[in-house]
Amino acid sequence: MSKRSICIWMVITLQLMGLITCGKPNKATDSTTSLAMPIEVAPVERGSIESKLDFLGNIMASQEVKVYSTVPTRIINMKVDVGDVVKKNQILAIVDNEKIKQAVIQAEAGLEAARAQYKNIEAEWARTQKLFEANAISKSQFDALNAQREAARSSVKQAEAGLATMHNQMSDSYITAPISGVVASRLLEEGDQAAPAIPVFSIVKMNPVKIQIEIVENQIGLVKVGQKAHIKVESYPAEQFEGKISKLNPTLNPITRTIGAEVLVENSEYKLKPGMFARVEIIIDKHEDVLIIPKYAILENTRLEYLGGEITNSRVVVEKFVFIRQDTIALKRYIRTGIENGNRIEITEGLDDNEEIVIVGQHNLDDSSRVEIIAKRSAS
Repeated sequence: MSKRSICIWMVITLQLMGLITCGKPNKATDSTTSLAMPIEVAPVERGSIESKLDFLGNIMASQEVKVYSTVPTRIINMKVDVGDVVKKNQILAIVDNEKIKQAVIQAEAGLEAARAQYKNIEAEWARTQKLFEANAISKSQFDALNAQREAARSSVKQAEAGLATMHNQMSDSYITAPISGVVASRLLEEGDQAAPAIPVFSIVKMNPVKIQIEIVENQIGLVKVGQKAHIKVESYPAEQFEGKISKLNPTLNPITRTIGAEVLVENSEYKLKPGMFARVEIIIDKHEDVLIIPKYAILENTRLEYLGGEITNSRVVVEKFVFIRQDTIALKRYIRTGIENGNRIEITEGLDDNEEIVIVGQHNLDDSSRVEIIAKRSAS
């Protein structure tokens, strides 16, 4: 065979091999396109969701009063100590009241004497009145006895007032709690000299407590008196306390551009203590019986939308979507969202009850991708 014939035969053979290769399917390509992507899914669920604003603040007593002794004398008995829970009008301490007791006895005796004198003059006045009406005595004599009667009556009233004053001083010798609360401090001890200008105790009202927060200017319209609040403190990380907005300041701080607000929190077990640091969530809106999914299941497309006219007349459009599972296929579904709360988000359009959405593996999917479920989770 000539060299020319051999070359022609080799060319024909290579062409035939190429045709055979092109006619067969590409196994690698076919296996790639038919590969199912592993995913995890969760059902769309119904529930309630809250819209919240977060604040930080310090816990304070809702009321704090200092207790003084109005009697300037020595303290002889301390009834309570720091940390004790006291009721309104409960005796906290007693000052030396021996001299007051003696004064009370004297005032009582003086009142008895005044009443006895008035009784005698009253009897004499009644007898004299009959004589005067019978013209047995002169008018001047009757007027003199009448003046004595009025003086005796005034003496009784004066003695009664003096006795009442002594009783008040005796009552003041017992230092009592003006409010119910907890003894926050005890500033004097037994044997110390009490004085009207020196506080003996400080009492704080700890049920409820209050938290002062600052609201920035662009949030003022969202916060209103009566709104509920969730409170958390580091001392009780597993507990959530409930409160409400009780007060909003009428004016802004011109330096910080904020207004102060007060949150009252029920504290019957005295777990929340003044000085604690608190995280406050104000509930500004709440939707009931709505569709909710995990926020991390959502993907976004961002594009520019041309509005006509000049080339710069456009806007940025953000489209949100999820993948839902139908049998072994993942379908792309555009959605609209509402309230967000942590990892939970409200769906207002685009999904129906109990549809299954892809929550893991969605970043690797295209519309109508084949999928294989490896796990199912709760939407919450």
